[in-house]
Amino acid sequence: MIDEADMADRFGAVVSRHPVAVGTRRRNAAWALAAAVPTGWLGLWGLSTAGSSSGSAGGNKAIGVVTGLALVALYVAVTQTLRALRGGPGEYFEVRERGLVHGSRRGADGWTWDRVVSITIPSDPKPNAIAQRLGNDYRCTLALDDGTRLRIDGHATGPVELARAVLRNCPDAVRLAGDEWQRRASGWFLAGAAAFLATVIAIVTYIADHPDTTRRVTEANGSTSLQDVPGISDGMVMAFALGLAVCAVGALTCVLLFVRYRWYRRR
Repeated sequence: MIDEADMADRFGAVVSRHPVAVGTRRRNAAWALAAAVPTGWLGLWGLSTAGSSSGSAGGNKAIGVVTGLALVALYVAVTQTLRALRGGPGEYFEVRERGLVHGSRRGADGWTWDRVVSITIPSDPKPNAIAQRLGNDYRCTLALDDGTRLRIDGHATGPVELARAVLRNCPDAVRLAGDEWQRRASGWFLAGAAAFLATVIAIVTYIADHPDTTRRVTEANGSTSLQDVPGISDGMVMAFALGLAVCAVGALTCVLLFVRYRWYRRR
């Protein structure tokens, strides 16, 4: 970490300062966690009761919706917490005459403009209210020559102006849009969709090959009765249901990514 006197000597005077709303990230994480706990418990309770009794189709859909909401809320809580911890308390960016400074109350580091290797700004901003609340309405990632990656999002004050200042001062840095990996993936999306589909077929085939049966049981007094024998246990049914849902989402995601890549390539 560098003190303020050395910072001024190495990077010059402050041109603009961009504080980050770390408190918003903490509040987002708290609210998301508060939503994830009760919905997650309700979803687990619904899954356990569904495994022991035949519920209606509407009830199963409700359980799926509640479980999905819990997973989304948990994801938001984790990502917002990680961003708050990574940035530190009082996080800020400073554009200086000869470089960029990133710091918090834990200290600060700085880099001259020639040390910025690449600037990644996604080409599809998300200006909706939820994205703005989570800081996802604007994203910019700076890769530096020492391996450091600085992430600027919508929680920073004036993120667009901050990114433009970096672009203006780093004309030799590589400009990326964040979706270059799709060009490398290409046909692997279809291969992934085929793999997910094959898994679905395997699960359905296994279930079909293990139907419920009945067996004749002879009691101690010589009487006989018929007893239902499930081909697959309730736990396996729950596991297969979850696996089918994951495979369906995975296959659809791979197909959509493939189509999106082809569409962007033709533009």
